[in-house]
Amino acid sequence: MSITVRAAVSEADWRQAMAVLYEVYVGEGHSPAERASQTYRREALESEGVLLIAVDQVGDVLGAMILLEPGSTLRQLARAGEREFRLLAVRPSARGSGVGEALVRACIERCVSGGAEALVLWTRPVMTSAQRLYARLGFQRILDRDEEDPRGFTRMVYRLDLTTVK
Repeated sequence: MSITVRAAVSEADWRQAMAVLYEVYVGEGHSPAERASQTYRREALESEGVLLIAVDQVGDVLGAMILLEPGSTLRQLARAGEREFRLLAVRPSARGSGVGEALVRACIERCVSGGAEALVLWTRPVMTSAQRLYARLGFQRILDRDEEDPRGFTRMVYRLDLTTVK
């Protein structure tokens, strides 16, 4: 499968990407629909960072994630010199085909070229496939930055030192 990762620019890009976020986060029980309807909208996300999408040969969105700007109001973890990404989602039918890895690698490349020192994220304990991906790409678990989420789980924090990425 040929995958291209790029920034979402058109209304169709955004509409498809938001559908993927809903399918994964709401459909799999990670986010309540009410909360998602407030957050998973172009108007809520576009000013916060760049929405990266993975598309197939015909332009269908297979996955998405947002790389937050340093001043984003959605930041939860990033400290000085760090960038943060959120909402990595891959359509269930595309899992295992390299979509998630392609998105994270594109995110890393943007951060390195932008001069960031590190890239951080958090994930849920049940998202074991994502955790394996992050470990494979060199992210380290940062236990002292984990936090309890009010929804009843621990936010597991991962960090990639970009000064060692070539």
